[in-house]
Parts: sequence; structure tokens; C-alpha cells
Amino acid sequence: MLKDRKKLIVLIRAAVLLAVAAAVFFAGREVGAASSQPGSQSDPLVTLSYLEKRLKEGGTASGTAAAATFEAVSLASGEKLTLADGAEAVVVRGNGTVFGGLVSLTGGEMFESGTSVVLYTDYLAAGTGCGIKASGSMRIYVKGSYSTTG
Repeated sequence: MLKDRKKLIVLIRAAVLLAVAAAVFFAGREVGAASSQPGSQSDPLVTLSYLEKRLKEGGTASGTAAAATFEAVSLASGEKLTLADGAEAVVVRGNGTVFGGLVSLTGGEMFESGTSVVLYTDYLAAGTGCGIKASGSMRIYVKGSYSTTG
């Protein structure tokens, strides 16, 4: 009699545990944990194509003035991108080094001359003579005035 009672308790516990696990699983599916479309509105995964599209679109500032838009710039190995004071740059492909010093708006740190650039970091030129020298083929989005030299 005591063994049958223990078996019954174990079976009830297993059934309750299974019911709770099933409820959690189906609740997770309802909120999008098993979304079949990564990057959709319900699963906002940021991809390179999404980032490039958004950078090309730019945007507008609230108020009377429109915000400047990002412009795609390609550099070959050895070329330099020199930013005007207040210009921004986001490296999306390639390797390069900073010259003149740039401020990372993404991480809030200073990148001194000779420091390697970090992909998808928003850099700000806080003075003249600042920029990026390409170590290979690079793709950079720039907002503001700039010049390139070979």
C-alpha cells in the first residue's frame, strides 16, 4: 500500500512538471522565442544589410534643420580619410588605423594615432587633421565634411 502511494506521488509530480514545461515552451513560442524570421519586427536582429540601409537613409532632426546623412566612402590600401572638425565616421568593412586621434561616440573613449579602428564604432573628429588610414580595402560611412588622399 505504501509503495503504491509513493508511485502515485512520483507520477503526479512528473505530470505536473511536464505540464509546467509544456506551458513555458508554448508561452515562449507565443512571444517570439522561436521566430522563423530573424531580423523581423518581432525579432530585431541587427544585420550588416540593415545597418547599411539605415546609414544610407540618414534621418531628420526634430526642429527646423535636417540632419546630415551618412555617405558611403571606399578606401584602398594606403589611402587616408581626413575628417573635418565634428564629422563622424563608421567603419563597416576592412582594417585601418587612426591618425590625429578620434573620439569613439560608441564607447566614450579616445582612439590615439596608430590605434586600430573597431568595426561599427561611431567615431567623431574632435579637431582638424584627424582620420583613418586604410590597411586594406575599407568601407566607411561618413557624416560631415571629409577628404580622401592616396
